[in-house]
Amino acid sequence: MKKNITLLAMVLALTSAAAEAGAPAIDLEQEYRKLDRAIEQSETYVQQREQRIATFRAALGATADDGVQYEMCRNLYEQYRPYMSDSALHYIERCITLAERTGQRARADECRMLQAYQCAESGMYLEAADIMGSINEQTLAGDEGLQRQYYSTLAHLYRELGYYSKVPALQARYYALQDQYNRKIDALGLPQGDDEALQMRELECYVAGDTQGALRYSDMRLAHVARGTHQYAIVAFYRYLDYTQAGDSVQSRYWVTQSALSDVENAIMDQGAMWELANRLMADGDIDRAYRYIRFAWQCAHKFNTLKRSNQISPVLTAISDGYEASLQHRGRQLLVMAVAASLLAALLLAALLYSMGQRKKLARTQRQLSQINSHLAEQSAQLAEQGSRLHATNVQLAESNRIKDEYVGRFIHLCSFYIDRLDEMRRRVGKMVKSRDLDALYKFTEAGELRDKNLRDLYEMFDSTFLQLFPRFVDDFNALLRPECRVTLPEQGGLTTDVRIFALIRLGIDDSSRIADFLHYSVNTIYNYRAKVKNGALGDRDTFEARVKAIGSEAAPAPSPTAPAPQGDHEPQ
Repeated sequence: MKKNITLLAMVLALTSAAAEAGAPAIDLEQEYRKLDRAIEQSETYVQQREQRIATFRAALGATADDGVQYEMCRNLYEQYRPYMSDSALHYIERCITLAERTGQRARADECRMLQAYQCAESGMYLEAADIMGSINEQTLAGDEGLQRQYYSTLAHLYRELGYYSKVPALQARYYALQDQYNRKIDALGLPQGDDEALQMRELECYVAGDTQGALRYSDMRLAHVARGTHQYAIVAFYRYLDYTQAGDSVQSRYWVTQSALSDVENAIMDQGAMWELANRLMADGDIDRAYRYIRFAWQCAHKFNTLKRSNQISPVLTAISDGYEASLQHRGRQLLVMAVAASLLAALLLAALLYSMGQRKKLARTQRQLSQINSHLAEQSAQLAEQGSRLHATNVQLAESNRIKDEYVGRFIHLCSFYIDRLDEMRRRVGKMVKSRDLDALYKFTEAGELRDKNLRDLYEMFDSTFLQLFPRFVDDFNALLRPECRVTLPEQGGLTTDVRIFALIRLGIDDSSRIADFLHYSVNTIYNYRAKVKNGALGDRDTFEARVKAIGSEAAPAPSPTAPAPQGDHEPQ
C-alpha cells in the first residue's frame, strides 16, 4: 500500500508541476478583497448555520424515540463542532448517554472518541487524555473502524500537544507518541487515497522536514475536496504550513487566505487560519488589515469559546493593537506637521487672496467698461444684422419680381405680336367678305362667340404654361397647405383649374377680387366664393392661408425657357 501511495504521489506531483508552470500569477491583494467581502457578509453565513441548527433542534424536541434523538444530537454535534465548542460537547455527551441507555457500547465509545477529539481541538488536553483513558482498548478488538478512530484521536491529541508545547523534550516525546499511533493506524491499513491516510503522510513529511513530500500528499488531498467546503479549509491550512516551511511566502499567504475565506463562508468560529493570516500581515506592515482580521478572529473565538484560541489570539491581538496604536501616533504626528504646514499655507493664501481681491476689483471695473462697450457693439451689430436681413429679403423679393416681370414681359410682347397677326388675318378675312359682299358670312363671323372663347382658351393656356414654368412645384406646395380631402387634382390634358388659377394670380401679387374677375371673366362674387371655399379647406389658420400661398416658391426657382409656345389659332398669321 505504501508503494501505491508513493507512486500516486509522484504522478500527481508531476501533474501539479505541469499545471503550475502555466498558472497565472497570484494576486494576493485580490484574494484579500475577496476575504474582506466575505467578512462583510459573515452574518448571512452565520444565519444559514443557525437555521440548520434550529431545524435539528426542532426535530429533537419533537421526538421521544431514543434512536431519532441520537441522530439529531449527532447532527447538532456536527453543526456545533466548528461553531460552538461548549454546545458541541453538550450534544456529544447526550449521544453518549443515549447510546449507553440503549446498550450500544460501540456507539458510546465512538462518541467518547469524538468528545476527546473536540476537547483536544479546543485545548482541553487533560480532559481529552482522561476521556481516552476511560476507553478499554481491548474492547475495540475486531472493529477496525473503531480501532482506527481510537489511534487517530490519540495521534491528534499528541500532535496538538507537540505543536503547541514550548518545552523541546516534551515536544519530542509528544511527536514520538503521535508517530507511534500513526504506525498503528498504518498497520491496520487505510483505503488507498483516504484523506486521513494522506493527511497522516503529509504530517509525517512535514515533521521530518520533507516539504516536497508533504506538498505531494497535499496535492492528492486537494484533488478530492470541493472548493469552499470546511474540509477544503483544512487542506488549505496544511498547504499553508507546507509552503511556509518551504519558504514560499506568496503561496503560503495565498493558501492561508483560502483557508480563512472558506472558514468565513462556512460560519466556522474556530478561526485558526484567520489569526495566522493576521500575524503574517502584521509582519508585512499591513497594520490596518491585520487589525481588522484579528478583531474578527477574536469575535469568532469568543463565540467558539475555547481557551486555546483565546491564548493564541491574545498576544497577536496585543501586538497588532500596539502596532495599530503606534501607527495612529505616527499618523497623528504626520497630521500635526501637515496642520502646521497647512496653517502656513493658509496664511500665504490669505495674503494672496487679499492681493487677488484688489486686482479683481480693478479687473471688475475694466470688465464693466468692456461690457458696456460690448453691449453697445452688440446692439449695433444686431441692428446691422436686422438691416442686412431686411435688405436680403428685399433683394430676394426684387429678384423674384424681376424674374417674373422679365418672363411676363417677354410673354406679353410675344402675345401682342401674336394678336397683331391674328387681327391682321381677321382684317384680310373681313376685307374678302366685304369685297365679295358676302354680308351673311360677315355677320356670322362677327356675331359668333366662338372666336372670343377660343382667344380666352389660348390666353389661359399661355398663362398656365408660363406660371408652371415659373413655379413648377406650385401645385404640390399648394396642396400641402390643404387638408387631404380638399386637395386639387389637375386635368389630364394639363393646365390649371379655376380655383388654382385664382391662387396663382394671388401668388403673382394680384389679390384684388375685381382684377381677378376681369382677367378670368367671372363675377366678383364668384371669385370671392372660390377663395372662401379653398380657404375653408386650409390646414392651420385660414386667415394666413393667402399669405402662405404668396410665399410659395420664394426660394430661387429654375429659370424658365426664354420662349414659350404661342397659343394656336385656327389659322397661322400670314
